Amino acid sequence: MSDISALERRLTAAMDRIGAAVASYEAGQAGPSEEELAAQRGLEAQVLQLKQALEAEQTANTQLRERIDAMKALKERQQERIAELEEAEAALRAKQAEDREELDAVIAALEPLVGEAAHG
Repeated sequence: MSDISALERRLTAAMDRIGAAVASYEAGQAGPSEEELAAQRGLEAQVLQLKQALEAEQTANTQLRERIDAMKALKERQQERIAELEEAEAALRAKQAEDREELDAVIAALEPLVGEAAHG
């Protein structure tokens, strides 16, 4: 983001210099000298370059924001899936505990019969 701010400052400064050159031209000078024309062309080229750089930075920032949004959406889906899996695990553990209790009850009911069969 600081790159964009720096580019904006440079672009503003270049535009100010162009504006000053135009103002001095309009103020009544006979005409721009070759040096002034060359300087103006150089400034215009610099402005164009800065605009292109700014556009490139803005495009990159837009792409990064899209990637961040996609990552956030993925993270939310993963968190939802984790919550679902944790609920399923809790349900399985509860069912396992119920099955263990039922099995213990069956074993407890069979132990007297097994004991009688062994002695009898």
